[in-house]
Amino acid sequence: MHLKVKKEKGEDVRKKLMGLNLLDINRRILSDKDFLFIPVLKEIEIPDTELVEIEGERVPRKHRSLREALKNRLNPEELKLVPRSFDIIGDIAILEIPEELENKKSIIGDALLKTFKNIKVVANKKTRIETEFRTRALEIISGEERKETVHREYNCSYKLNVETVYFSPRLGTERMRIASQVKDNERVLVMFSGVGPYPVLISKKSKPKEVYAIELNPEAFRYLKENITLNKVDVTAIRGDVREETKKLGKFDRIVMPLPKDAGNFLNVALPALKKNGVIHFYDFAHNERESIEKVKEICRELGYEIEILKAVKCGSHSPGIFRICVDLRVL
Repeated sequence: MHLKVKKEKGEDVRKKLMGLNLLDINRRILSDKDFLFIPVLKEIEIPDTELVEIEGERVPRKHRSLREALKNRLNPEELKLVPRSFDIIGDIAILEIPEELENKKSIIGDALLKTFKNIKVVANKKTRIETEFRTRALEIISGEERKETVHREYNCSYKLNVETVYFSPRLGTERMRIASQVKDNERVLVMFSGVGPYPVLISKKSKPKEVYAIELNPEAFRYLKENITLNKVDVTAIRGDVREETKKLGKFDRIVMPLPKDAGNFLNVALPALKKNGVIHFYDFAHNERESIEKVKEICRELGYEIEILKAVKCGSHSPGIFRICVDLRVL
């Protein structure tokens, strides 16, 4: 059933029905030249309205998950193998489809596109992240044939190719955590900067004196320079090995080391480049914060540096039982 109401009074009636929990949200509001026909859940009397029986029009129900969208396309055993999560970088979804569903990957990709309208490309992981530049091979299984996109977070835009550079959309909150700690007039160095999410955000959200970004991957460096221009920020981009380039740049108030797998091998480069009372944000893969703290303390002790641990936080998972940890430390 529907309430027939003049168009000029339709919004007031709709709000009243919402407040009474009597609006039938599973059917559309219909109209003709002069009237609206608002679907209701049961009979109700509202001044200047008329209860009428007309054929309604149901609102198509959107799928709430990829598995739900595939319910009628895959059998129960196959549904159990469908990935529960995936990354979205810009308008590209990246997921890992198990070998058992290899012949269903197009169906899965198409379902993802139809379920999430912000996604234009679906890519499947073909290899692990094992290269020098932390990249992996991807194959497009649905949508547009491209691997370049623009990812947006915290009013910053990052252009990148999801296959040729490393970028994690899951670290947006962590990047803001670091940027919010930067004080006015600091000299900041971001090692292993990639396409620029740390240096760009720091430059845009804080008031540093200088921000330097060092990146070895030529593809990531190209995008880094593009993103500096795209976001209209003042960042000095340097292509090269941090072992060679850092010592040319003087002393810094803050150094960011977002390379969890090997950052420990570069503390002997970062520590000499830090001013007294300067801060390092050291990333690590470990079982817990305590494990990463002890690792940092041992390395610094062996290198002859006295440090103060400011904070250690989990900022994502790497694998079952292994977390990405950031240790914020001050050199005394």
